[in-house]
Amino acid sequence: MKFSFKFRLLAAFVALLIFAGADAQAQVGGYFEFSVVPSANSLLVSNSLTYTITVTNLVGDLTRVYTLVSNTLPATARYVSAVPNLGGAVTNFNNVIVFNIGGFALGGIVRLSLTVQPTAAGSITNQVVVSVASTIVTNTASTNVVTLVTNIPPVLADLGVAISVPSTAIITNDWFTYRVSVTNAGPAAAPGVVLTNTLPPGIILLGVSPVPPATVASNIMIFNLGTMNGGTSTNLQLTIQPTNNVVLNFFAAVGAPGILDTNLANNTASNSLAVINYLAGILNASVTSPQTYNPQNGLVEQTIAVSNAGPASVTAARVLVTGLTNQQLYNVAGTNSGNPFVVYISQLDPNQTVTLLLQFFATNYFTLADAQLQAFAVPVPALSPPPVASVNPNLVISRIVPLANGDLLIEFPSTPGKTYTVVYSDNLSFSNALIAPPSIVAGANRKQWVDYGPPTTRSLPSAAPARFYRVIQNP
Repeated sequence: MKFSFKFRLLAAFVALLIFAGADAQAQVGGYFEFSVVPSANSLLVSNSLTYTITVTNLVGDLTRVYTLVSNTLPATARYVSAVPNLGGAVTNFNNVIVFNIGGFALGGIVRLSLTVQPTAAGSITNQVVVSVASTIVTNTASTNVVTLVTNIPPVLADLGVAISVPSTAIITNDWFTYRVSVTNAGPAAAPGVVLTNTLPPGIILLGVSPVPPATVASNIMIFNLGTMNGGTSTNLQLTIQPTNNVVLNFFAAVGAPGILDTNLANNTASNSLAVINYLAGILNASVTSPQTYNPQNGLVEQTIAVSNAGPASVTAARVLVTGLTNQQLYNVAGTNSGNPFVVYISQLDPNQTVTLLLQFFATNYFTLADAQLQAFAVPVPALSPPPVASVNPNLVISRIVPLANGDLLIEFPSTPGKTYTVVYSDNLSFSNALIAPPSIVAGANRKQWVDYGPPTTRSLPSAAPARFYRVIQNP
């Protein structure tokens, strides 16, 4: 089992500023947290044990102070190696290993690695201390990490963890999901698997799916995944909302008690994602048609116009639909601050206007005002489909029917409850294929889907020289 301990350290220092012969003082606060994750909490004598130490500066400029992380080991643990942060230094004197990570700025994250080897059965206690020092103030915080050393051969298993983040651009306050995947490559089952997931600062956690038993301490979540058999995996989907345009750094670690992990390199994982603001541009959106009921799909439909009133072209346009209560936007591409949106994925030139079709789940008509539509310039979303070889199955489309209004209807066999994504291209090789959001859920053993153009596809089917389709079943 891996334990992650989180401590908050309030560090204060006084900086002396000299200007025009006058002395001035400024006090700056630093708000720290740190975690220590051992590669195992039980292992054999002479096997390696690695501690991963993460230090985060949440608030405060600490670029001009000394920040030290010291590890005090017992005589029964032999120092093997240490990996300091970039530009840092590490010393070892009488089994006291000290990392000098210097100063680092607000939001800085430093990860350190220490590998030791037990020489006798019993337990290893690593006392970890983080200290911040200046000429005026020195503050510290510490914890003990205890690991059992035994002569009983543990179970062989290979636990691994990976973090997947969206490939498309994320705007401040977007709701998006990232995935943490845990695997056991075996050969044996691993009982009591524990996943430690560190959430980056500056986000709102909206949900976790599925929801295993968990312990939450500030931004550290410890999930109890139970027993994982060899050759199995599990995925957690975490939905979050970033509240600022920052780079989000994700970190996770996995472990289980009583096992000998045959590959420690995949026991931790990290990933990052940049959050941006809306791009420059002056866009307007307005309602251009009354609502009508479409018996083909059972949806209420309405068109809107999006125009570029600015002096420069924009790469793509997003339209938020606000103020919805009992109505739900069906062809939603995403959510921002609780408001659904659609995206026009082609370039919009100055004075150009395009028409988008909104589709609603609604039992009756309702008023949609221009004031409920907010248009913004955004980067072109990443809509490339997964490789065909990785998709199973690649479904055979039963028929493609041109409709009287110029739209195209496709029909394919489906499994009730499964989710499907339509892929389209202008060539048979699908060399420039795009997915058509949103994905669709099948309610019967056959499903129909209509290509009506923007915002689901790049252009009207009739405007393209040719259009070819594939349907993939999502995992």
